[in-house]
Amino acid sequence: MDAEQLHNDICTALPYDLTTSAHSVDDLDSHWKQGDDGLLRQNGKIYVLDAEGLRLKVVQYKHDHILSGHFSQNKTLKLIQVEYTWPGMCGFVKDFCKTCVTCGHSKTPRHKLYILLKQLPVLDLPWNSISMDFIEQLLESTGFTTIFVVMDCLSKQSIFIPTVETITITAQ
Repeated sequence: MDAEQLHNDICTALPYDLTTSAHSVDDLDSHWKQGDDGLLRQNGKIYVLDAEGLRLKVVQYKHDHILSGHFSQNKTLKLIQVEYTWPGMCGFVKDFCKTCVTCGHSKTPRHKLYILLKQLPVLDLPWNSISMDFIEQLLESTGFTTIFVVMDCLSKQSIFIPTVETITITAQ
């Protein structure tokens, strides 16, 4: 596909689009202009309609082109934004690049390798494994400002013990 054929396809679909028909040559809005080539431009960039897969063709032309070499979504977006515009272009390009099979096979992942999850041990009896925590900085109630929480990991039964923030534990 070449750019000339793509522009011809955009020109032929232009009269049938309802959203762009409001922006004609007689429009006083300075952001929209229709050039001599018949293309509708918004701020000097070709407006691509959401018809006949034209937006997909533009992205394919800039991303899959032999000279492009399957750029990342940011580079593809910058290439497209030089000439073209449409609402929601960033999300469209992002979705396209994420689903590109060639990019998925050739680009290396840049995250830590996944490791196998370790299964938690199966508990036999209640209160064999407990967890403890503090709920701090509460309003004072009968001299207490903290709650010490002890929870059984098997039954999820909890014991709430009122205490103060200055509690210390000494080993004996």
